[in-house]
Amino acid sequence: MGKDGKGVSRRELLTFWRRPLEELAKPLEPAPPPPKRPPPLRPPGMMHELMLVNTCIRCGKCMEACPASAIQPLPVGYGHGDGTPYIEARKQPCVLCNGLKCTHVCPSGALIPVYVNRDVTMGTAVVDQARCLTHLGQSCDKCLKTCPQTGAIVSREGKIYVDADHCVGCGLCERTCPTEPQSIRVVPRP
Repeated sequence: MGKDGKGVSRRELLTFWRRPLEELAKPLEPAPPPPKRPPPLRPPGMMHELMLVNTCIRCGKCMEACPASAIQPLPVGYGHGDGTPYIEARKQPCVLCNGLKCTHVCPSGALIPVYVNRDVTMGTAVVDQARCLTHLGQSCDKCLKTCPQTGAIVSREGKIYVDADHCVGCGLCERTCPTEPQSIRVVPRP
């Protein structure tokens, strides 16, 4: 068989056109599921995720009241609750402001008033020991120094640990962690 001016034989040309049909006959493997997004970290005063999503009127008053501009609307496409308040601790954590203002301005009851920091139950910090500098034998105490809750972050034998009974989940530790990605993250409480 001869080749055309581009160096492709008739057989190669026919095989090329036949190949897609053969590949279509093969059973397709299912695509892997998309990675599951962690639940969003909510502002102080939230009793339950479903209650917040169903009760929040998305007025933005909690966002306006936040002196640190930590509360933002949940982005569209994140899942249920688009536009409801959330906090991205790595960018701007809750600073546990005096009076916890966001919890007192909510007109719908999606956030209930909280009066003292120890009653905040946003989440719990979790240390990734495989990434944390102290667990790798290096010195670091940024999260320990930043934590506003006595006893929430502790150092034992030079390693950082979190006491979930004292942690309120503000995210200040996550913000100050020097590793990238961060070695300590706040996980919302169920």
